[in-house]
Amino acid sequence: MALWGNNDNVGSGGTVSLDYSTRIVTGFNGVGGAVGEAGSGTTFGQTGFAKTGDTISFGEHGSGTYFGEAIIAGIGSTTQITIASTVALSGDAIAGVEYTISEKPTWCPGDSNWNINRDSAPTINKLTEGTSTGTSGIGSDFVQIDVSAISPPVQVGDYFVNGLGLTDGTENFEIKAIGYSTAVAIATCITDDKVFRAEPPDWITPGTTTVGLGTTRPIVNQVGFVTADVGGSGVAIPKGSLVVPVKEILTYHLMVGDVVNIGAAITDVAIASIAHTTVSLASTTPVNINVGTMISFSSSTFNVFASAGANNDEAIAIGDSITYGEGQNASAQFPAGGNDVIQLDSAITAAITSGLAVTFRRSVNGYDAYVYGVSGIGASSALASSKQYITDAGWVGVTTYLDNLGNLRVKKETLVAMSGITTGNAPAYPPEYDA
Repeated sequence: MALWGNNDNVGSGGTVSLDYSTRIVTGFNGVGGAVGEAGSGTTFGQTGFAKTGDTISFGEHGSGTYFGEAIIAGIGSTTQITIASTVALSGDAIAGVEYTISEKPTWCPGDSNWNINRDSAPTINKLTEGTSTGTSGIGSDFVQIDVSAISPPVQVGDYFVNGLGLTDGTENFEIKAIGYSTAVAIATCITDDKVFRAEPPDWITPGTTTVGLGTTRPIVNQVGFVTADVGGSGVAIPKGSLVVPVKEILTYHLMVGDVVNIGAAITDVAIASIAHTTVSLASTTPVNINVGTMISFSSSTFNVFASAGANNDEAIAIGDSITYGEGQNASAQFPAGGNDVIQLDSAITAAITSGLAVTFRRSVNGYDAYVYGVSGIGASSALASSKQYITDAGWVGVTTYLDNLGNLRVKKETLVAMSGITTGNAPAYPPEYDA
């Protein structure tokens, strides 16, 4: 048998199963027959189809499940072949799987550089370290840290190392946002409203955070300031009142349970109900409220986002996601600021103190090696694509992996340079979108 041919698209159809102990492959097309039934779809040994010395690949490389490949050592019938070795197979059960046939070099399955044994599963490796700049208690979903000081830089999808529980004594919390976070609106807010309401993460502090809404960029405030006015008539509110009129009340999105603060005298009077122009209190006012007295409303459950000198200019619906970041330390990477917080996908299990050395990890997809038949047309089209796909025509071994910084690395070695390669098996190289 020849050591190789020029066809990477030998006809194949149906599905196959493998008996590892006997190395017998049995064909089946999955329709109207049982495994091993004569004429069930495979066409081994027929002209233009699989022959002795060809390579059979089980499953589809690059998508779904791939079991590896083997050299065809003998053909018993159109539905049965024997493979030379199982050394380049995964060892997983092969039953009713699709297959492809190729005339690639016969030594490839036995070469650990180019068979499935080279492949490796994804791993999470250490990327870098940093130093926390603030505290995060158990249950927090954020880390306070100067992102600009971390090298190499972390990115969304990396992991923060914290707590106990895994085999290496740590837990990996995925990074969901860097410098920015999202809040969910809990009240409908239309244009020209003075404040809006949202559930912020616990790293938010009053007066330091700008919100990415329209052009006004409101700031987070624990209170939204409201001036009492009795229907515009200028009448004071006497001591002992249960009702407080509020001018333009609907623009402040007050909620039952919010706390009313009247100057420095009252700090803990809760709102019992809200009307179109007034709020009813859970207890009476202990002092008179003069015309023009500044009244503030604060929330112990949700932050009030106040519009910093201008009314809101963007409509927000309940449940809308609001993006915001730290309002200080602006940089080219974070023009709105936000260099000092990382949002995690879940609550940490071990508290973080300021100045603590912390570790970050990154998922690496592992190695993937495969020998492709590259046609002259494919080689030419690759020249016009990204450099990672440039190759000669022939039988080409390709190894791909992600490095520790998340960059795709593609290594190629031309095993047999030749023209006239016929391609068509899946997957194709170069990728179809680059051809």
